[in-house]
Amino acid sequence: MTEVLLEPYKFFARAKERPARPWLGYLVVLLASLLSGLASQLAVRNLPSPPALGSPWVWMAIGIALGSLLVWGIFGFVVHLLTGLGGRAFELVGWASAPGVLTGLALLAVAALFPVEASLPPPPADPAELGGWLRTYQATIRAAPFSQISQLLALIGTLWGAWILYAGAQTFAPSRAKLVVGVYLAVMLVFLLLGVFLR
Repeated sequence: MTEVLLEPYKFFARAKERPARPWLGYLVVLLASLLSGLASQLAVRNLPSPPALGSPWVWMAIGIALGSLLVWGIFGFVVHLLTGLGGRAFELVGWASAPGVLTGLALLAVAALFPVEASLPPPPADPAELGGWLRTYQATIRAAPFSQISQLLALIGTLWGAWILYAGAQTFAPSRAKLVVGVYLAVMLVFLLLGVFLR
């Protein structure tokens, strides 16, 4: 993975000599999402847990597996439509998420050292009061240093991923490279802004 992170042009030139491995792209996306999700859970370990049906860890695992598959599938299909690369498009999208593995590891360290701290009471049993408690809970997380660092790392990972995707597109579909990265950045910018405003 070091080569794709630091020398993507060299990495994709070598990849051109072998068949596409789209499943590998999904594993990269899944790993990046898993590390980020673990960091988020670790960061709120000192807060009371919101009421939920079943274990939050189970729901996190299901959400990560399905969410990763959905994001990888949609992005891969869009890149395929733009380039006609078939399975290679899905592999490229996966490798564009490789910086997310590094940022996920960094977030785990941040979450371990700087968890979200607040004197929140346990969630109320009265459903009428639960909405206010959840708003306070979410505002506490938004204001925490972990959330600010998370947004910064997400931006760095997005730009780094765009460079990797551009290198891959330049290797396999050079005439469409700028279009592919432009669409990628536009969509990721929307996700980042939604993350800021909906947190």
